[in-house]
Amino acid sequence: MIKSNLSIRNFRAWRTIGAAWCIAACCYTPAVWLLDKGGDWKALPVTLATMVLFFTPWALLTPALLRTSALAPLGTGRNGRSLALLALLGIGVIPVATASGLLLEQGVAWAIHASEAPAFNQAVRGTAITSFFSVPIYVAVVGVGQVLIWVERSREREKMRADARLEALRARIGPHFLFNALTAIGELAHRDPDGTQRAIAGLADILRGTLIADEHHGLGDEIAMAKDHVELHRLLIPGKLDFHVRVSPDAWRELIPTAILQPLIENALVHALNSLGQGRLAILAQVDDGLLHIRVENTMPAIIRPSRGTGSGLANVRERLAALYGGKAELRTMIAAEQFVAELSLPASVEAKSAA
Repeated sequence: MIKSNLSIRNFRAWRTIGAAWCIAACCYTPAVWLLDKGGDWKALPVTLATMVLFFTPWALLTPALLRTSALAPLGTGRNGRSLALLALLGIGVIPVATASGLLLEQGVAWAIHASEAPAFNQAVRGTAITSFFSVPIYVAVVGVGQVLIWVERSREREKMRADARLEALRARIGPHFLFNALTAIGELAHRDPDGTQRAIAGLADILRGTLIADEHHGLGDEIAMAKDHVELHRLLIPGKLDFHVRVSPDAWRELIPTAILQPLIENALVHALNSLGQGRLAILAQVDDGLLHIRVENTMPAIIRPSRGTGSGLANVRERLAALYGGKAELRTMIAAEQFVAELSLPASVEAKSAA
């Protein structure tokens, strides 16, 4: 159920409601001024004031009407029940709000001009006639409530779709890495049974880390997972691999999406360093201008040989960043000085929390 955010202490909501009804009063004023006052310019301010008084009960009832709209939403397969409930509510609300507005309006007029109060029959007749003109007002308020419900429901559906898409991306990243690792372990088993056992144990540690339920964790935890990848690579592909990490002090506290670096590290190891048998892999991170920048640099061979991977790692990272941050995060790749560079830029979580 969609809950209303309107309350007595929600001054922003009340200010919006007051402004909306003042606009409505201004829109009704010309017609009333021409019909009742004959276009007398001196009577225009008084007419505007009386219209504001007339709409005051409607303004006070608006939060309750919007909450009622949330209890009787249309377009959910129970339109008949919702329409009946809204119609019954209108039968009670419209005369009450109309009578209250007329009473408030006439009360102020009596106090200012000391005029006689109209007869009871005349007041009832005036309320009944005016109530018919108030039906569009009630319909408009309920319509606004239904639009707000539809907007909130659309936001919830969009969030659910984004969450489902995010989970699907995470599920795709795991099998991608597992496919490459198991293929390499299978090749290792023919030449080094003891190393195969250590590689399987290392793979188990990595998979245990990828099963973290939290969508985000610390950059330090992510780099620890990257180190496990490097150690597994050293077992599977013997050779000299220099691994460096340089992180600025403020960047260590940052939160990043869990396993977001895994495809980048795997891309460096499988598509580049495997071909060379040796090389350099570095992770650099710093916070600059409200953004966390993470660079993954690796030595790149002159000729890139086809690998057995699916080739979807970088695409998955980009899709996952889009699902989590929209256009506020990006992944850029480049080749510079015989190195392949993948740079992540995403909002700095620590600075965002401090600003909030």
